[in-house]
Amino acid sequence: MRLLEYLECNNHFIDICEMAKLPKEIHPKRTVKAYKLFRMKGGKLYPLYVNANTPVPVNKWIEAEIGPITNKGKVKSKIGSLAFRPGWHSGNMPIATHIGGKSGGSSQKAPDYRPDDQVWAEIEVPADVDWQEEANRRAKKTKSGKIIPRTAQIDDQIPKGGYYEYKTNPNMTGSWLISGAMKVTKILSDKEVEDINKKFGVSDLPRLKDLK
Repeated sequence: MRLLEYLECNNHFIDICEMAKLPKEIHPKRTVKAYKLFRMKGGKLYPLYVNANTPVPVNKWIEAEIGPITNKGKVKSKIGSLAFRPGWHSGNMPIATHIGGKSGGSSQKAPDYRPDDQVWAEIEVPADVDWQEEANRRAKKTKSGKIIPRTAQIDDQIPKGGYYEYKTNPNMTGSWLISGAMKVTKILSDKEVEDINKKFGVSDLPRLKDLK
């Protein structure tokens, strides 16, 4: 008979062989602050699109996972197939005017309000590994040697231990941070979001009740 070693934890006995399969805790030495938009349901936070039914805890480091992939190499999401850029996606300011509700209906071109079930959270992302240099190295360049922002990405692995900044185009407001892990530190009120964005000279979408 195989000899099992057991550990007592929270009044339960766990096979030590099973314990070895548990993910290691993340303890980054350096971090940076970022902001992420979530869907709030039943008092819990959920990602907006990819793995949208998996709740995200607060004050706990969560490693990024690769979502389900389509046969065309894109990632499956709640709103259809999206470009494959593995990692947690956040921003350096709490603004996402391309995401939201449309008061005029689906025929309206751009969102104009922030739905009540969407909330901003302050998060931390690890910064022990600098992935920016690698993302820039992979980017395509113009004839003059300038990086084409939308191509400065890492699409074959999760940027573990760090993050890189990404822009869909040079005129994009702020930058996305694509990281290998994140920790939600605080759910922000609308007033806190407004105050933070004022420092950057920008503003997020208003709630429907505040839409003028």
